[in-house]
Order: sequence, then structure tokens, then C-alpha cells
Amino acid sequence: MEYRIVPGRLEIGKFSLYYERVGSGPALVFLHGLGGDHLSWWQQAPYFMRSYECITLDQRSFGLSPDPDGLFNRAHASDLGALLDHLKIDKAVLVGQSMGGWTIVGYALEHPERVAGMVLADTPGGIFTPDMKFEFVGPMPIDATPPIGSLPTYAADYFARRPELAFLYDEIRILGARPPADAGAQILGQSYDLAAVRERLRMPVLCMVGEQDTLIRPEIVKSLANALPDARLRTVPDCGHSIYFEQPGAFNQLVRDFMLEIGY
Repeated sequence: MEYRIVPGRLEIGKFSLYYERVGSGPALVFLHGLGGDHLSWWQQAPYFMRSYECITLDQRSFGLSPDPDGLFNRAHASDLGALLDHLKIDKAVLVGQSMGGWTIVGYALEHPERVAGMVLADTPGGIFTPDMKFEFVGPMPIDATPPIGSLPTYAADYFARRPELAFLYDEIRILGARPPADAGAQILGQSYDLAAVRERLRMPVLCMVGEQDTLIRPEIVKSLANALPDARLRTVPDCGHSIYFEQPGAFNQLVRDFMLEIGY
């Protein structure tokens, strides 16, 4: 079988959303974090395209999707909805990394019947419980050029172990990134009603976290899993905030096992 990367654009008012499709089968949609874009999933799309139609995109303010309206994360969930409508996808499994978790939770709250399952990776997704406590390690640079290996988005020793991949991570991070200077605060300032979450998010959810994640610590993701009606928690050793990038084999296997478990 031939596999072709099919790029596309969706016009939403003045905004132009860039996306790509590859593979065939049930829809599997990947939403990147603050340090990424559609290229973040270069270790996932080739793995899953044999069984699923993989859809990656540049969320508003990243990559090839500049944000002329300055809406940033306030429009991420509605942008996702517009894309799924445009592609005529009635139901999908949604994978959200960090910031992408807020996107898929926001969409799922509005359209739970269209979400077969969710993967929340290293993220609370805007679902905050009273026992969650955040300890910030400082502001994360967006357009600056910090030393390679200094970001809290992967394990502290990742650069020492895999300098070429840490370099690639930083290259992807700065490619077309145009989020506001207070992007982190805007993301964390967006929260969803806990009662609505428990009532509407009854689809299967896989919550995973890196054992060495210092941005969204394992205790936070454990609290998230406990708050959801049908969640399962997986902790991945030897990685930090970006399991999909640092430990792609473990990430892919966990996602595949989850989809087999829910019959997707």
C-alpha cells in the first residue's frame, strides 16, 4: 500500500489552519503542546498510519497556522471542531500532549458523542481538582533561544543521552512559533467545570505521564485520572514532559493498547 502525506488548509474567517493526513482507517487526531507543531508527531504518524488515518495540525499560533485574530487557545477547541466537520469525521480518538490536552477536553465537553476516546499525555487538560498542586520551575521560553537541553519539556539528562534528538526537539519548537508571551499563563488560566467534566466525559480516557515530568508532575495526572469516570493511568519511566518524543516506543504501544482495549 502507498502512503501519501496529504496537506490541507481550512479557512476560518481570517485564520488559515494547516493540517496533514496520512494513512487510512478510523481517525486518530494528534494535538501538539506549546513546544510543538504538526511535525512533533514524526514518530507516531508512521507507526499508526498502517491502521488509522492520522491527522496532525498546527494549532493556532504555531507552525504554518499564524493567528491574525490573536485568539490563541481560546479558539483551539473550536478550530478542532471546524476541522473535524470539514473532514467529515463523525467520531475520532483524540490525542492531546500538554497544551493539546486543553484542546481535546474543550472539544469533548461540547461534543462527547463524537469522541471515541481520549489520550491525555502529560496534561491536566484544564481539569483541575482541589488536590492538584502546581510547582512552577519558571517561565518557559517561546521565541528565545535557550541553551539546548535546558528546557523543562524533556528529562533533565535527555540532552546528555540523546543530543541529536534534543536538538531536533528545539528546532521543531521554534519553527513558526508565534504564541503570546504569556502563553503558559493563558493555558493554565483556562479551566473547565468539574461537574460538567464528570457528567459529559464518560468516554474511555488514557492518562499518561513521564516519571520525571517537572512541569505536570505525576501526582497531578494521577488526580486527573481519579476525577474521570472511565480513565486509566500509565506512568512511563526514564522520561520527562514529552513521552511521545523521548520514549516513542512506549508511547505508541500504550496508545495502541488503549485503542485495542476500547475496540477502536
